Amino acid sequence: MPSPTPGRRPGARRCAALGLALLVTVSACRSGTDPSASPQRLSRGDAQASLASQPAPTRTRIHRVHGRLSEARRKQVREQVGEVVDGWWEAAYLGGSYPRTGFPSAFPGFTAGAEQRARADKALLTNETQARRIDSVTPRHRSVALDILATDGRARSVTAQFVLRFDTTGQQSATTTVRGRLFLVHGARGWRVFGYDVAKGSK
Repeated sequence: MPSPTPGRRPGARRCAALGLALLVTVSACRSGTDPSASPQRLSRGDAQASLASQPAPTRTRIHRVHGRLSEARRKQVREQVGEVVDGWWEAAYLGGSYPRTGFPSAFPGFTAGAEQRARADKALLTNETQARRIDSVTPRHRSVALDILATDGRARSVTAQFVLRFDTTGQQSATTTVRGRLFLVHGARGWRVFGYDVAKGSK
C-alpha cells in the first residue's frame, strides 16, 4: 500500500485487513472522495492549545448479532469495543495538544499487523498532516454500531461501523468527518482491531 502524502485530495479512503479463519470475509475497498457516503453494510482512525471539552459523548449500540449471545455479554461487548474505538479516536484525532508534529502512539488497541498498515495511512487515520496548522479540536458527533459474530455463547469477532465528526480551529479551520468500519477479534489481550475500511474528508 503506498504511503499517503500531505498533498492528497481532502477526501480519501483506505482499507486494510488481516485474514482470520473465524471472521466474515472483508470485501475489497473502493477508492472514493465522498466521506458522506455510507460504508457498505457487512454481509459476509508544541504549543499549548489543548483539547476542548467533550460536548459529544460516544453513542455505541448493537446493530446485529449473528449467533446466540446473552444480554449480559452483549452489554460487555458494547462497552469493551466502544472503549477500543474511543481510544483510537482520542489518540489519533481528539486528544493531546495542538499544534503538534507527530502521533507516535496513535493506534492503541490495534494488532501489530494492523498498526503497521495504519502507520502507512497516517494521513487518513490521524490528524498528522494538518496538526501543525490546528489550534484546537472539538468533537461534534461520535457514534458506533456493532455487528457481532458469536459462537458457543461467546462473541468472537465484531465489525464496528462508526462516524466521527469534529471541528478544528487555526489555519486548518474545518469540520472533518471520519467514517467506516473497524474489524475486531477477541483474544488474550481483549478486543483488538485487525483491519479497517475508513473514509475521511473535510469541509
